[in-house]
Amino acid sequence: MTARPIRQFHQVVLLLFSIICRPEICRSKLQSSSLSSNPNHPDETSNLNMPPTFTLSNNITIPMVGLGSASGVSYPHVATAIESGYRFVDTAQSHSWGYREEEVGRAVFDKKGRWEDHFPTPNDHPSEGYVFVQTKIHPKDLGYHATRRAIEISLQRLQSSSLDSVLIHKPHCWGDICPQPPEGTWHDSWDALQEAYDDGIVRSIGICDVDLGLLSQLRQKRVHPTIIQNWFDPFHQDKKVREKIRSINEQLEKEGKIEGKILYQGYSSLGTQWFHHKGYTENPVLNNPTLKSIAAKHGATVPQVVIQWATRNGVMVLPASRSTSHQMSNLNSFFFSLTEEDMRAIDDLDGNPPPSPKKEVDPNQVQVQFVNRAELPIDVYWVPDGKLNDDSISDHVHVGDMKGLGDVLKLTSYHGHTFLFREAG
Repeated sequence: MTARPIRQFHQVVLLLFSIICRPEICRSKLQSSSLSSNPNHPDETSNLNMPPTFTLSNNITIPMVGLGSASGVSYPHVATAIESGYRFVDTAQSHSWGYREEEVGRAVFDKKGRWEDHFPTPNDHPSEGYVFVQTKIHPKDLGYHATRRAIEISLQRLQSSSLDSVLIHKPHCWGDICPQPPEGTWHDSWDALQEAYDDGIVRSIGICDVDLGLLSQLRQKRVHPTIIQNWFDPFHQDKKVREKIRSINEQLEKEGKIEGKILYQGYSSLGTQWFHHKGYTENPVLNNPTLKSIAAKHGATVPQVVIQWATRNGVMVLPASRSTSHQMSNLNSFFFSLTEEDMRAIDDLDGNPPPSPKKEVDPNQVQVQFVNRAELPIDVYWVPDGKLNDDSISDHVHVGDMKGLGDVLKLTSYHGHTFLFREAG
């Protein structure tokens, strides 16, 4: 396929590949993966000690277990994950949602894991150090021109001339998540992503939080989504969307086609949605008796059981962790084999979370949000009563930081609390 010059998305003019990369260049055989024998489903038998893989519609093969990087995952955590064998990292542009895209980029750069560090190669066995990085654009940047600008930001933060995957983080704004109405809709953003895909600036495009109606609209677009990312865990299995994607992929397989195939990714697969957003006082997935029993039977952990169950069902998972031991444990979820009885027992949990215990509400408790309006990093401190004008800062308690312009820090606090802001460093 003929190379073409990049349009004016960024200043450096490079020659990259057009809509579908050449198979001999794009095919990635990663050290932490075993090649799936079925293009629609992970291989359950070829190597139980390795994560299964999925070959995307652009002919790039990726592992079905990646590192999520919300929840404060930063440079050292990404670096240790890469050293442990991770070859896929999921990030996003939104600092307020716990992502540090620029720190992911720095870690991958320092580990020489970028696309341009490994491709093109003289044969179809590229270096095993390639790390596939996926980022996501905040809904405040919906709109054609806003999305083009957002792509430029990710290119700079990830220190790369091209991007492995870009998803629209949410198809619309709601509540107060967008500081002002976006310039356009997800349709306009998709036009920008299609153009970036055509020019080789982005190799995979997709969107999060997709229902059947949105999936139908996406399949009417000139460039179909490479990746769909939805909330998925044992109590919320999203079966209708998954079944539709499965049927699409199976039909394409019968026709001998790869273009148009869709990877289904699950976020919050270990139950964090219930704990952080659904009012639960503890994580119902990690504390479920059925999952605990299955884990004990196999000498495994509950996360390992959920990860294997998910990938066996064709779902890529992205557990976030700042712990090296947890990262390695999650990646090593294939030393045992769930039985068909185990699989059915987990399948039967769908739609049946335990009742949510009501949290006691302290009338003095408040949720606060600080926004960094300065072009420099800021440290935030809680100041005890009577200590605001004290020359000594030893009693000030560091509660968080905001690394750059527009960064947001959200805290649970109480009426009457005082906070102090200082330039970091």
